[in-house]
Amino acid sequence: MRDGLNSVIAMTHAELRERFLEATRTLLSTLAQSPLESNILQTSIQALTELMQVKYGAIGLFDEHGQLSKFVHTGVDWEETARVEHPVQAHGLLGMLFDHDSAPHLSGIANDPRSQSVPQPNLQSSSLLAVPISHQGKLYGRIYLSERVDQQAFNEEDETLALSFAKVLSLILDNAQKLEALTQAHGELSHSAYHDALTNLPNRALLCDRIGQVLCHAIRNQTQVAVLFCDLDGFKAINDSLGHEAGDAVLKTIGERLLSSVRGGDTVARIGGDEFVFLLPEIESIEQVGLVAQKILQAISQHLHIDGHAIQLSGSLGIAIYPFDGKSSEQLIRNADAAMYWAKESGKNHYKYYTAVHSAGNATQSGLFDPTGYEGSGPAPYSAH
Repeated sequence: MRDGLNSVIAMTHAELRERFLEATRTLLSTLAQSPLESNILQTSIQALTELMQVKYGAIGLFDEHGQLSKFVHTGVDWEETARVEHPVQAHGLLGMLFDHDSAPHLSGIANDPRSQSVPQPNLQSSSLLAVPISHQGKLYGRIYLSERVDQQAFNEEDETLALSFAKVLSLILDNAQKLEALTQAHGELSHSAYHDALTNLPNRALLCDRIGQVLCHAIRNQTQVAVLFCDLDGFKAINDSLGHEAGDAVLKTIGERLLSSVRGGDTVARIGGDEFVFLLPEIESIEQVGLVAQKILQAISQHLHIDGHAIQLSGSLGIAIYPFDGKSSEQLIRNADAAMYWAKESGKNHYKYYTAVHSAGNATQSGLFDPTGYEGSGPAPYSAH
């Protein structure tokens, strides 16, 4: 008789261990698919309630001040959950469980005077088990289980199994937080690698990448693309007279203005010093590009107030059009740069087309206007007082 009973107990333990391993594999699979903490928590409590054969379960995570920061549950509807105080105060049954250092399991909690904040619809037959989620002295939160399906009270075996599960979950949460930190650090490094540190605009590397993508689209759809190269006239005088901090402030303000002067799908990049490059995909006409160039010069010409000084700048701007002025990002940037120097030599505060100066007549096809007669100008060049 005793041997038969031991066999049943051993078989039950083996089944529980197998279910525990299966639940652990589910958690690890969730982590592999997504590092999001909320997904891990929801999958965890659902797996654990099924493993433990209980009706209701919840996981509460704490912030650095010991207050409830996240709360996921299963088997309890939202109306009942809304009765829980957020954050749960250190009174009532849940308050006691939040502050408890061990893993209490209680029976008949409906008769406990501290049960008023427990979100369960059938308190008269409920029992509750709470275990800590901790790793290397760090308490992440607690797991709460209520009402076994067989209506029996929680026992020591239940506590051991729940604690083992909580240990696995604590390791997963620890790894998830580390992975999130690594992902964030990688994102910051990636951002800094492709953006200008001063203006936060795309740098040359990101600009060339975007031009490459836009050109691939233009080839497929037989559309035109414009690259505009802009240089601030007399910017060196600001650094010389007002200092580099004032010069940096000017560049940041100009960068913001330039960004607001183009469409949302356009790119504004700072590729060094006071040089800015614009990428305009899917242009419809030379006139459209000219209007954008005028808006850019007008944005630059607006007065700035830096350290008590009123500053007015101007810009020189060159324009290269794909497919007529280049077939690659570097070629388009180089030719737009050359057109910018011609605009500067012609008196500054101008914009010029590369084709108009270098090879008139090449752009009289595909719906584009002949640019030979197009150039423009803006307001007065730099002054400070």
